[in-house]
Amino acid sequence: MDDVPWTSTPLVGRSTEMATLLSAVDDARTGRAGALLLAGDAGVGKTRLLDEVATGAQERGFSVLVGHCTNFGDAELPYLPFTEVFGRLAQEQLDGLLTGYPAIGRLLPTHRLIGAPSAPQDGQIARAALFDAVLGALTAISAAEPLLLVIEDAHWADDSTRDLIGFLFTRLNTQRIALLVSYRSDDLHRRHPLRRVIGEWSRIPHVRRLNLLPLDADESRTLLSALLTEPLAEREVQRILDRAGGNAFFTEELVAAASSMGDPCVVPPELADLLLVRLDAVSEDARQVARVITVAGRRVPHTLLSAVAGLPERELETALRELIDGHVIEHPGDSGYYFRHALLAEAVYDDLLPGERVRLHAAYATALEQQTVAGTAAELARHATRSHDLATAFEARVRAADEAMSVAAPQEALKHYEMALELLPNASPDSKIDKLWLVCATAKAAALSGQQPRALKLVRKTLGDLPADVPDRGRARLLLALATVALEVDHDQEAHSASTLAVRLTSGDSSQLRAEVLALHARTTWALGRNMEAERWATEALEVAAKAGYQDAASDASITLAQLRRRAGDPRTAMQQLEEAAVQARLAGDAAAEVRSRFLVGSIQYDLGDLSNAHTSFSAAYERATELGRQWAVYGFDSRRMLALCEFVMGDWDAAMATAAVRDSPPPVAEAALVSLGLGIRSARGDTSVAADFEDRRGSWSLDVMLPIAGVGGAVDAYLQLDQPAAAERALHAATELCAEVFQTQWFHARVRFSSLELEVLCHRVVTEPDATRAQLVAKGAELVEMGRAVDEKGLPAGRTLGVEGRAWLARLDAEWDRLRWLAAIDAPTAEELVESWQRAVEAFGYGYVYEQARCRVHLSAALRAAGRIADAHEQTDLAAEVARRLGAKPLLAELGSTDANTALTGRETEVLALLAEGRTNRQLARELYISEKTVSVHVSNILAKLGVRSRTEAAAVARRTGLL
Repeated sequence: MDDVPWTSTPLVGRSTEMATLLSAVDDARTGRAGALLLAGDAGVGKTRLLDEVATGAQERGFSVLVGHCTNFGDAELPYLPFTEVFGRLAQEQLDGLLTGYPAIGRLLPTHRLIGAPSAPQDGQIARAALFDAVLGALTAISAAEPLLLVIEDAHWADDSTRDLIGFLFTRLNTQRIALLVSYRSDDLHRRHPLRRVIGEWSRIPHVRRLNLLPLDADESRTLLSALLTEPLAEREVQRILDRAGGNAFFTEELVAAASSMGDPCVVPPELADLLLVRLDAVSEDARQVARVITVAGRRVPHTLLSAVAGLPERELETALRELIDGHVIEHPGDSGYYFRHALLAEAVYDDLLPGERVRLHAAYATALEQQTVAGTAAELARHATRSHDLATAFEARVRAADEAMSVAAPQEALKHYEMALELLPNASPDSKIDKLWLVCATAKAAALSGQQPRALKLVRKTLGDLPADVPDRGRARLLLALATVALEVDHDQEAHSASTLAVRLTSGDSSQLRAEVLALHARTTWALGRNMEAERWATEALEVAAKAGYQDAASDASITLAQLRRRAGDPRTAMQQLEEAAVQARLAGDAAAEVRSRFLVGSIQYDLGDLSNAHTSFSAAYERATELGRQWAVYGFDSRRMLALCEFVMGDWDAAMATAAVRDSPPPVAEAALVSLGLGIRSARGDTSVAADFEDRRGSWSLDVMLPIAGVGGAVDAYLQLDQPAAAERALHAATELCAEVFQTQWFHARVRFSSLELEVLCHRVVTEPDATRAQLVAKGAELVEMGRAVDEKGLPAGRTLGVEGRAWLARLDAEWDRLRWLAAIDAPTAEELVESWQRAVEAFGYGYVYEQARCRVHLSAALRAAGRIADAHEQTDLAAEVARRLGAKPLLAELGSTDANTALTGRETEVLALLAEGRTNRQLARELYISEKTVSVHVSNILAKLGVRSRTEAAAVARRTGLL
C-alpha cells in the first residue's frame, strides 16, 4: 500500500500546514478519527505537501491509501478514487475484506471492467449497503494499523463520490483513520457542485479546513535557490519570482525553462507554453509517450500504455524513464503512470493536433474493447466518443449507465443514458439494445436524480413519435413510464389517461408488466378521488402480482389500499398497514415502495397534528432515501421537504434552514424547492429581499407546483413589510391560477391558506386606503371567505378532508374576515365576537404551529383591547413576544412593540387621532372633518379602546411613542 511518490523537490515553508495535517494523523493513531479538507490553487503545492504527510504517516506506522478523482469531461465513473484505493490492496488482504464486506466487490476494478458480468436488474446494491461496506472495510484495515486515506482532486469528483466522502466524514468517530481530501480552490466557480458541499462538510465538528496559500516572497526565493543548479542574475531571479506569484509549481517550471533554454528571457508568456517547455528537453519517443499518457487521463496502467504507445517494450521503458527522471510523470509503485501535475497534462493534451487526438483515442478504445487490457465501460465510452467510433461509444455508454445504476449513482447513469440516446442512430444494426427500453431507463434515472421534467419531456416526445406498428407491450411500457413521472409532478389527469391506455393494451396479460400497470393505475385512479375504482384496480394488481411472482407491484398496490383506508377515516389502521408495507418492501429490496411507505406514515401523522412523530418519520424516510441513492427522487426529496416544514411549524427555525440548505449539488427543481422552503423564515425574520427572490423563481413554478405553495406566504409577508399590498395580491393570484391549472380544480386545499393570506392583505389595505374603497374591499373579502369555506366541501380528491393544519387556516380565515369588517366598520362584529374568532384561531394553531399561533395572539390581543380587556390583552402580547424573541421574528416583535396596543386603526380613526393629539375638542374635530360630534365621540371611544388607554392625553402620548403619528 505504498502510494507515496518520491520527489526531489524540497518542501519550503509549510511548517504550520504540515503540523496541522500531522496532528490529524496523530489523533487517528490514538483512536480519534479526523478529517481535513486541503484547498489551494492549482500548482500551489497540495500534492507535494500530501506526499510529505504520507511519508510522515508511514514513519508513524500508518498504512497509506491514495485515490485520485479524474476529469472525464463528459461523464464520470462513479466512486473512481475508491475503486483505485481498494484495487491496490494486496489480494490476501482484499480476500479478507470481501468476506466481511462483500459489497465493496462492486467497486473493485475487476468487477467494473468491460468483460465483467453485468449486474442483474434485481442485483442493484443499495447505496446504504455500499457506503456501510466501504466504512467497514476501511475500519477493518485501520484495526491492524492506523490508516491515512487521501482523496486527491475532489474538484473532479462525481456526485456519488462526493456523497460517499460526505458519508465517511459524518461516520468517522473512534476509528484509527485520518481522511485528507484535497481540491483546487481556483476551480470552484460559483455554481461548481463541490462549492456548496464544502460548506456542508465544514459544519461537521471534526472536519477541519486548511487553505494552502501561495508562498511568501522569502519562501519563494528559498525554493528558487534550492532548484537552481547555476546562479542567475538578480534581475532574472526577480522576474521568475514575480511571474510565479508564490506558486510552487510555476516556480519549478520557470526554473526548469531557464535551465533548458539557457535564457529565462525567452520563456513564453502563456502558461501552456511554459508548461510545455519541460517536454522540449526530452527525446521524441518520450514526448510521444507523454502524449499517449495525457489522452488516457491522468493515470494509465503500464499494460494499457504498452498496448497503445506502439513502441517496443525496451524503447517504451527508456522513454518512461526519461519522463520520470525529468519529473514530467510519476510512477508510484505499480499503480501506473500519471503526470506529476494535472496542469501539465492539460497543456500536453491541448497541444495535440486534432488528428493525433482521434488516433490515440481510437487506439485506447480498441485496446479496451478487445479486452487486451483492463478498463471500464466509462473509459471505453470516452475514448470511443472522442475517436468518433460512435457505434462502440453507444454500447459503452449503456453499459456504463447500467453499471452506475447498480451502485446507486443515478446522476452519473443519466449522463451516460442521455449520451447513448444521442448516439442511438449510430448503433450497430445487430445491437440488442431496444430504443424503448433505453428511453424508459433514461426516464427512470432522470426521475431518481430529481429531474422529472426531463423525464416527462423525453417520454412524451417518444410516445408522440412512435409508429403505429409498435407492439402493444412496448407502447404500454412507455405509457407506464409516462404515468409514473406525471404522477410524481402532480399531473394526475395525464397520469391517469396514460395508465388507462396501458391497462387496455395489456388486457388479458398476466405478466409482470400487467401487474405494474394495474398497480400504477390504482394509484392514478386514487389520485383523482375515485376510491371504489382504485380499490378494485389495486385488488386486481395484487392478484396478478401474486401469479407473476412480482413483489414490487404487490407492494405498490398494498400502499394504495392503505391510503384508501386513510381516506375512509381510519388513519391509525392505514399507518399500521404502511409500516408493514415498509418492512416488506425493505425485505424484498423494493426501494421505491419502502421510501413511499415511510413518507406516507409521516404524512398521516402531520395531518393529525402529531408533529413530533411526523418529524421522526420524515427524518427516517429521508435518511433511508439517501442511503438508497434516492434523495432527489419523489418521496425521498418530499420527505426532506416535509421534514423542513415540520421544523418550521414546530418553531425550530435554525434546524429548518439547515434542512432546506442548498447542498449536495441538487437538480435545478430541487434547488428551487429548497430556496422556497426558506422564504417564510427569512421573511419572518425581516428579510424583505424574499419578495424579489420569490419573483425570480416564478419561471420554475410550472416544474413543481409546491414552489409557489411553499413560498407565497413568505412573499406576502415581505410585500406587506414593504407596504406593497398590490404586489402581494398579484403573487397570490398567480399562485392560485397555477394550482388551479395543475390540480384541475378551484377547490385545491391550499386555497384555504391563500384566501386567509389575501384577507390579511385586504386588512392591510383597509387601514391605509381611502374610506371610499372599504365597501369594495369587504365585498372582495366575502368572495374569499366563500371560496375558502367551500374547499372543505368541494375539494378533490373525494374522501380527503382537511387535516389539523387546514382546519386551523379555516379558523384564521373566519377571524381575518371578522377583522376586515371590524376595521372597515361595515357589518362589523362586536368586540366580543372578534375576540371569540381570534381565540378560535389561537386554539386551532395550538396543535404545534408556533409562529402562526403567535401571530394570531397579536390579533387576539388587539381584539381584547377593543373589548376593554386590557389585562388579557397584555397576557397575549407577552406570549407572542416570547415566541417572537425565540424565533428571531423581528417584524412580529416590531408589531408587538408598536401595539402594546393595536395599531389597526381605520383611516378615519387615524385622522381623528392626529387632530386629537393636537388638542382639538370634539366640536373642533367635527367641524374640521365635516362629521357630527356624535360620530367624533364614537371614533374617540374606539381609539381609546384600541390603544388600551383611558384618556385623550394618554392616546396622544401612545401614538407619538409607537410611531402611529
